[in-house]
Amino acid sequence: MDLPSLTGNEFVRRTAHFYPKFDHTLFYKLLAEFDVSPDINLKQLSFGQQKKVMITFGLATNTSLLIMDEPTNGLDIPSKVQFRKIMASSITEDRCMVISTHQVRDLDSLIDTLLVLHKKEIVLNKSLDDIGDCLLFSSSANANKQEILYTAQNSIGNNTISINNQQHNNKVDMELLFNAIVDDETTVIETLK
Repeated sequence: MDLPSLTGNEFVRRTAHFYPKFDHTLFYKLLAEFDVSPDINLKQLSFGQQKKVMITFGLATNTSLLIMDEPTNGLDIPSKVQFRKIMASSITEDRCMVISTHQVRDLDSLIDTLLVLHKKEIVLNKSLDDIGDCLLFSSSANANKQEILYTAQNSIGNNTISINNQQHNNKVDMELLFNAIVDDETTVIETLK
């Protein structure tokens, strides 16, 4: 990021007026939750702290659409936990948040709809509930071999995606699903149609 040589206070004073619904109280509250001082020059902050300031500013704009690109890159583990809490408390019916990320495990508790881009095209746009109803994600090959759509080896065995014929409730493994789409796009995508 290339932030101006301003403190957080100065940045807000010079920029917030471009956003009619900007919430100054929320900005300072979230900065405090992230443990970042608004009095330090943005250029002197670490990359992770700069990301926290920009995340905080974005949320404080109160726009109806907020787009974040790789928001958790540069954040340490405790900051990622704090990020998830802050994002969860910021979700409303009046706001759509689009998060572009390769770090899906950092955000899986926040995601309700998955959109996958591959080869410059949208190949999947479905709710996680719908995906979980169609596909079964397992850490072993205990599914019927004929129903397995994708298998990936891990250090202790196999992860599989199979057809969810019995409508088991299961958590969608977004990373495994993405790899399945990239490795063999048609099989999994056709099952989800």
